[in-house]
Amino acid sequence: MPTLELQPQSKEPPLIADVHNYWKHKRGTRPFPRRQDIVPAEIKKWLPYILLADVIDGGADFRYRLVGSRLHSFFPAVPTGKVMSEALAPFGEDTVRKTLDTYGAVLTLGEPLRVKGDGAWYGQPPKYFEVILTPLSDDGVSVNMIFGAFDFMWNFADMNDEPVDEVIWETAVEALR
Repeated sequence: MPTLELQPQSKEPPLIADVHNYWKHKRGTRPFPRRQDIVPAEIKKWLPYILLADVIDGGADFRYRLVGSRLHSFFPAVPTGKVMSEALAPFGEDTVRKTLDTYGAVLTLGEPLRVKGDGAWYGQPPKYFEVILTPLSDDGVSVNMIFGAFDFMWNFADMNDEPVDEVIWETAVEALR
């Protein structure tokens, strides 16, 4: 059965830890850093794994503003500039819903969300992933962007298509609300 952990207690992999620490540094004493605080020259080595997504209609959808080059291969087409519901549609409605719910949880929490698991949760080929999704806010109150980093590892040992347990998924997302 594919697994998924929200806010896992395990040690963050180096990329995820570095991006998370960068976000905390940029936030300082404020609730959220601003988009302008994220300086590409400061995160050059992470850019291939980074994404920026605009919040649309309070989290009803998100628009991929920036998707790092290492992430492109996980999409059927270049996602930059597309809304998630469009860019992820080839993976099916279930994947779109789960992805929007995950990003929406960052808005609900008002803090970074770390997710770790099997790509099968999101209709993806056999791989494991870990992601940090962090909130950005231009006004310091409303989250208007998500800044994230993805770390992937192919899962060659488990190439089967096991069904996803919807009860586990719904329970995990509901716990974040």
